[in-house]
Amino acid sequence: MKVIYILSTLSFISLVNFASAQQTQPSGDYHLGFRVAPRISTLGAGLEVAKGFTPNFGLRAGFNYFSYGYDATESDVSYELDLELKSFGLFADWHPFKGAFRLSGGLLINGNGLSGSAKPTTLVEIGGTDYDLTSINLDISYNTLAPYLGLGWDTTFGDRDNWGFAFDLGLIYSGSAEAALTATGLGLSDATFEENRIKEQNELQSDLDSLKWWPVISAGLVYQF
Repeated sequence: MKVIYILSTLSFISLVNFASAQQTQPSGDYHLGFRVAPRISTLGAGLEVAKGFTPNFGLRAGFNYFSYGYDATESDVSYELDLELKSFGLFADWHPFKGAFRLSGGLLINGNGLSGSAKPTTLVEIGGTDYDLTSINLDISYNTLAPYLGLGWDTTFGDRDNWGFAFDLGLIYSGSAEAALTATGLGLSDATFEENRIKEQNELQSDLDSLKWWPVISAGLVYQF
């Protein structure tokens, strides 16, 4: 809720500040070229291609990617963690004052996910029972399609400048993440294991159900031609 409140406040301030400065620009002076923007964001590193079609409307398409791996050993248990952020998005931009400020909506093909594994050397407690396991594996994935709403600025929109910058704030509704907990080892033959595995997985799923929104903060350079 705090993120939504901040975005709403910034939007209101932007509307007030840009209204008088940009609504008087003559539409005949607009240069609506193609724009390319390398960006860094909370979705990873990315590249966008954009085109203005009217002084009030434009389209953008882009992709983002980031990966991170972490390996460690603690208390005789080796851990491997892999985070991968990958997405492709299509956005429609409305420039209410025919200038840099924009309100955006769009849709992302969301491939963000997290996977990890642990290889214990002692018995592992799951659901209050100890099991002899070779590995414990976790996979977290999100909905493939995720809508986006946000606001931002592109200083080259409607201008003839070749170079500028872009900045965006927004939210992606990715829905509840799906958690899958699996294991290997002799403990799987225990009659109580599957029941306790499902119990642990459901508890993890319950914790993830509240994390349905992904905040987006994005900035980058823009080249227009």
